[in-house]
Amino acid sequence: MGIQLVTGYSLWLLPLCLAAGAGYAAILYYRNKSEDFSRSLIWFLSVFRFLTVSLIAFLLLSPMVKTIIRTKEKPTVVIAIDNSRSMVMGPDSVFVKTRLQEELNKLSSELGDDFTIANYTFGEEVKPEDSPGFVDNLTNIADFFKQINNRFYNRNLGAVIIATDGIYNSGSDPAYSVRNVSYPVYTVNLGDTSQHRDLLIKRLNFNRVAYKGNRFPIEILVQAFEAAGETSRLKVVQDGNEVFTQEIRFTSDKQLLAVPVMAQAAEAGKMRFRITIEAIGGETNRSNNSRDIIVEVKDSKQKIAIVSNAPHPDLAAIERAIGNSNNFETQLFNAENFTGNPADYSLFILHQLPSVSNPATKLLGEITRLNIPVLYILGNQSDISGFNNQKTGLSLSGYSNSFNEALPVFNNNFPLFITSENLKHLLQGVPPLLSPFAKYTLGNAAYVYANQGIGATVTAMPLIFFNQSPDRRIGVIAGEGIWKWRLADYAKNSNQTAFDELIGKMVQYLAVKAEKSRFRVSAREYYAENENLEFSATLFNESYELINDKLVTIDITGEDKKKYEFEFSPVGEAYSLNAGNFAPGIYSYEAKAETGTGVLKQNGTFIISALNIEDVNTVANHRLLNTMAKFTGGEGIAPGKISALASIIKQRGDVKPVTYARKRFTDLISFYPLLLLIITLLSAEWFLRKFHGSY
Repeated sequence: MGIQLVTGYSLWLLPLCLAAGAGYAAILYYRNKSEDFSRSLIWFLSVFRFLTVSLIAFLLLSPMVKTIIRTKEKPTVVIAIDNSRSMVMGPDSVFVKTRLQEELNKLSSELGDDFTIANYTFGEEVKPEDSPGFVDNLTNIADFFKQINNRFYNRNLGAVIIATDGIYNSGSDPAYSVRNVSYPVYTVNLGDTSQHRDLLIKRLNFNRVAYKGNRFPIEILVQAFEAAGETSRLKVVQDGNEVFTQEIRFTSDKQLLAVPVMAQAAEAGKMRFRITIEAIGGETNRSNNSRDIIVEVKDSKQKIAIVSNAPHPDLAAIERAIGNSNNFETQLFNAENFTGNPADYSLFILHQLPSVSNPATKLLGEITRLNIPVLYILGNQSDISGFNNQKTGLSLSGYSNSFNEALPVFNNNFPLFITSENLKHLLQGVPPLLSPFAKYTLGNAAYVYANQGIGATVTAMPLIFFNQSPDRRIGVIAGEGIWKWRLADYAKNSNQTAFDELIGKMVQYLAVKAEKSRFRVSAREYYAENENLEFSATLFNESYELINDKLVTIDITGEDKKKYEFEFSPVGEAYSLNAGNFAPGIYSYEAKAETGTGVLKQNGTFIISALNIEDVNTVANHRLLNTMAKFTGGEGIAPGKISALASIIKQRGDVKPVTYARKRFTDLISFYPLLLLIITLLSAEWFLRKFHGSY
């Protein structure tokens, strides 16, 4: 630790401080005669006053003590275990369950004196723990390295040890994720690299939604390993009834067959199918021989008309986002050539209509007369005066053909539908929309989804909002350029899932017929078994004002008739519930709201789909692990050599402690001993003068 005295002004001023002290002492005591004080006493008093004034003058230079504190940080070694189900499907499953943790604990003890140990598990998500249950349904090795790089950024990360079978089924190729790391990766290569005899349902291609009266396809991909000359039977069973069967003969030891099946959507509702390939002799892994799927049969698709003033990239982005939904069918029109019957559509998306060149009076009149929901998108061709006449719940005044670049600022109290964390993160990093510069006035029935952020200022002006009248629902995106959000989603997440969610939920909310019910519950129709069940609810009083001070509960019932009871929590003006994970299957729910004068109820159903990805491939990928280790300067080792990793890492010259220097500045004026010294000098001078009969 080093100490240094520094000042806010030049130290060349220090002689002036001493001169000030000497001058003050000389003026004060020069005229004192020897009969008042002795010569020695005058000398002592002068010294006291000289020191006092000099110190006070020195403090005016803002002196500080600079302390350099050096700390030594031991290198961190991350030890991570694959928590996925495939880890206990191989012949070494006994070792993985009973001894792997013990061996890694011994390794941690051997490294503990020289290194900081950080334990993690990974699979579906990365967790800071050292006790895996081997229950995760996905393995994302690339995400593990991404998380480690973020958590140990600018830290002394010495090495990473991962115990895994190298099988990944989510995320990107982990070999790419270690290309730019600065630490060695050591892999404990678990699992069996041998391909055993196995028949499996590798993949099922189907639409989750079919329509009543139609036949719909299910494509079954059957994978066979080491089964040349064997015969098996493929069966499709619907709700306990066999609807398809076919004998399959395998002609090679590695064969992939695609079997098409046509099913009939006879009645609206949910249809469960079990697809099974019968096991053959010598097959050890039979958990991947069957897959379950659920198809929802609906009466018909809802039609959505996207009508624009002119071609624009927003149109394609919105059309593609809606096209990923099985519930809607889109049609794209230019306002001048719209020939459809407005009554055939559940929703109109009007891009920059009415416009300065096309008021679209006839179309807008029909839409209003028929009470069809509308999503308006404003832009530089919009006729703002004509828009104000549409009774959307938003009025723009003072518009002078100028625009702002407006960023979305999500409203955390938005009650109409649930927004995922992934979408919230996307909204924090999307480009701005081009929004009309005007005074925005909202009606009382408006629900703001996102406000406009102008520069660093969050305004009260809405960027996206919804308005619900007794007759229909209206939404407004007060800016053009939303196509850039779809590109930003892909750049950030390598997909457009979040953007599609935004458009999909907006469309779903608007296209559904406006409910007159005072109690409404919102939930997804499909969940994966590793996703949490999330519900939102809104409750209105007799005056149709939002309230959330009443008890709201929900009963969820599975196919086995087992009931699960939950209570909603008030959030903002609405209610929210996270019910956690449920097993795959078809569930129904009944939500209840106690109003004081009665009980309001809402019913619904949802589907939880099984994730069988871990069963599909159980062949360990040691080649990948060895490549990752070699590329980073590490090493891939067998489970029996885990203890050798301690000496290997300790012998590395590049894994060593790092010394950090930190500067700390302390104002000398807050140094109490110095203040005490000044007070002591003044007190001593005062005492001697009083003692010898002077003031």
